Amino acid sequence: MPPVKHYSSSEVNQYELSTRLLSLTENNTSYSLTQINGQRIYRKAPHAWTGPEPSRNCEVFVGRIPHDCFEDTLVPLFRQAGELFEFRLMINFSGWNRGYAFAMYTTEAEASNAIRMFNNYMIRPSWQLGVCPSINNCRIFISRIPPTTPSAEIVRLLYALTDEVQEVRIRRSIASCAAIVEYKSHRGAAMARKALVAAAAAAWGCGARPAVDWSLPQSPQLLKQYREVGRWTPERGVELTRAPEEGGAGAAVAPTAPSYTLEPWSQARRLRMIHEAQRSAAAAANAANEWSTRIANGVDSLMSSMSNLNLSAGLCLEAGERAVWAPPLGAGGGWLGGAAPPRQAARDFNPWTARHPLQEFIAPTKNE
Repeated sequence: MPPVKHYSSSEVNQYELSTRLLSLTENNTSYSLTQINGQRIYRKAPHAWTGPEPSRNCEVFVGRIPHDCFEDTLVPLFRQAGELFEFRLMINFSGWNRGYAFAMYTTEAEASNAIRMFNNYMIRPSWQLGVCPSINNCRIFISRIPPTTPSAEIVRLLYALTDEVQEVRIRRSIASCAAIVEYKSHRGAAMARKALVAAAAAAWGCGARPAVDWSLPQSPQLLKQYREVGRWTPERGVELTRAPEEGGAGAAVAPTAPSYTLEPWSQARRLRMIHEAQRSAAAAANAANEWSTRIANGVDSLMSSMSNLNLSAGLCLEAGERAVWAPPLGAGGGWLGGAAPPRQAARDFNPWTARHPLQEFIAPTKNE
């Protein structure tokens, strides 16, 4: 296998690449190399092939190709599986490949051999190719169509802008509209996709920005959502048919009133949330009550301790000083913490000269 050429610049060196690709046709004159519509085609020349072209089952899809890997590396590699009839590499505007290609062999056995040999093939360190059977995708998906556009106008525009249209399927809702366009061949779908990307926005107008892309393989159940099927012929013009509902065309569907009841699992979940909220509120209330009880008990014990301390006794105070520094009276005029004679403040008491009851325990200052 020839060595892989790496291009480090942002743009491909077209002169060097052309020189490398020219060797493919010079060494084997039974093939031609042409570039058209964003793809470079390496194909058997007309004088080297007689009979019909190979079927679609002879083609394989090659993905995960490095963007700086070209035919001078890929064609000799895939020739090892069998005789190539055509090799199409997708190219972008800058000259790099788009990461995928199509290889068509002359027989189905050679195509199966290529899948077996080159699927997960390590073309570079930590870079594996992906090879699988080619799917003949003939459908284009168009979304974000203005919902006010009539269905007949959508069908007429698609037939006028593209060729090989087989049918148009339309799906509508209150705020959206989408369509799946089926073409007669994959080539017709590819050319239509390229044309619609540039012309769809201008065709619908009114600031519309329709999105055009390949349609994914749709299941039969999903295709039933596209109920309007449109076709156009020069003789009859636009013909629209609507697919029947699930119950059949004549099946009567009883109108269902809107129901606002919850499902059983939703009801149980809501009740569980309500019970949890009620338990949390009860726990918070109990905690608040417990804290208030503790605070009240603490205040009572503090007042009892103050009354038991009896600051007026045993501190070597005079009679007038003991009356001043005695504990406060209760609400009924009695002493807090027990019965005691009422307090009588000395008339000649001077707070500036009175001695503090704990004076002997206080350290003297420098002035003193």
